Amino acid sequence: MWEYSFLPRKTCEREIKIMPDFATLLSEHIHNKNIKTYALAQYCNLDRSNMYKIIKGQRKPSSLEMVEKMCKFMHLSPSEQADMEESYHIALIGRENYYRRKAVQQFFEEFRIPTLQLPATSPSNASDYADNATLLHSHLEINRSLLYIIASELKKSGGKISLLIQPDYTFLMNILTAGGYASSSVDIDHIICLNNNQNVSFARQNYNLNCLRNILPLYSNHYQYNCYYYYDDIDAVTSAFALFPYAVITTEYACLISSDMQSGFITKDPESLKLFSYLFSQYLAQTTPLLRPVTDLGGQIQYVENTMQNITEGYFFQMLPCLTRFLTRDMLETYIVKDLPHRSELLDRLQNYLHELQSIPASADLTFICSIEGIRKFLNTGRVGEYPAYAYTPLNLSDRLFLIRQLANSMLNEHNRLLKRAIGMIDHEFYLFAGRQYGYFMFQTSNTDRMIYLNIEEPGLLFTFFDFCDTLDDEIFFTSEEAYRKIHDLIQEYSK
Repeated sequence: MWEYSFLPRKTCEREIKIMPDFATLLSEHIHNKNIKTYALAQYCNLDRSNMYKIIKGQRKPSSLEMVEKMCKFMHLSPSEQADMEESYHIALIGRENYYRRKAVQQFFEEFRIPTLQLPATSPSNASDYADNATLLHSHLEINRSLLYIIASELKKSGGKISLLIQPDYTFLMNILTAGGYASSSVDIDHIICLNNNQNVSFARQNYNLNCLRNILPLYSNHYQYNCYYYYDDIDAVTSAFALFPYAVITTEYACLISSDMQSGFITKDPESLKLFSYLFSQYLAQTTPLLRPVTDLGGQIQYVENTMQNITEGYFFQMLPCLTRFLTRDMLETYIVKDLPHRSELLDRLQNYLHELQSIPASADLTFICSIEGIRKFLNTGRVGEYPAYAYTPLNLSDRLFLIRQLANSMLNEHNRLLKRAIGMIDHEFYLFAGRQYGYFMFQTSNTDRMIYLNIEEPGLLFTFFDFCDTLDDEIFFTSEEAYRKIHDLIQEYSK
């Protein structure tokens, strides 16, 4: 059973351990361990003046090896050394860049679409809202009220829910994620604020990325969910001086909530509903879609094909290898399900898409990133991760090995990279293409075999993901020759 708290949780503010700068951390160790600066400088092959400059933050250590020597001389514990090395990396690339990239890695590592049940709390009854307006005096009362009005709306044919609320509200997001599995005819429009204040508290510096993390599960449900955004200072939007900044509106109720989510009121008065719905539509007209979902297979292929025609630079980041580029027409004919609706049209589209991929000029700066664990999963299952399982049958072992041989050969050019360790969970795969001007996510729903494509519309998020891929450390990849050998070792293992 799904667990939740009645206390508000700010899930768009992830807990991140904030490192002091390198000089501060080094000075603390020198002071706490009574280290002689001259002796430390000698051990690191530095003169005393340069060591003092490092201690005062006027220069950085010349290499990670020097940091390791400092740690060894000071007899630091493994955790203390890890902190020193992390602070050194922060000093090299800057605090903002470091924590933004770390947040993206955390995004991949934690990504999964949950399968939730509705909470085991008692919802309110319709009789509780017999009056035109009912005051809500606690977070618990707000939770119970929202559970009732949303559960009621999800049961309706042609229901509609309008949300003007940040994705911080864990309880509400979980109700929508769980409730959506039972409904296919509800439209949800969600307006959120993305932060544009660069001087916010450090905990909010990756606020927009964490908003994305919280809304993604809602795209996997059967109902029509669309998220829209506007820019503002997030601290001002959630200020205690904002009177009822949050609203949840259905076809029957409107609930307005205070910024601390401890008070509010709910109304079913028709004139009030009409007013609040009108105001929401006015706000909606001033926003921009955050993501654009593409949910049918034919549309997805057409979308990716169109994207490929417009890009010259970007990264395909997925733990399972991108194998579409190696498929043959015979494979498509063999494995696509015979009674799949519009099969002939789908085959033609796939063939065109293959042609587009195979015709990408050598001058195009496109990089394909995958992991050895992902290759092994494909060899075990015969499933090409880019396509929904209902559309094709698993490839036989001979064809699996053929595709992986093509992949091995591709590793000998600089446009293919093999990770030494997967980033994220293989069983909760998240596919990303990130270019400078275009990008999309793709993932499979946990309750169906559908693949969801989400076009990234917001430029700040697109830059965040592109920057992450563009600055990955060479140390986390096998070299071209190592990757070729690793994959051939797998081929030999599965050929026995």
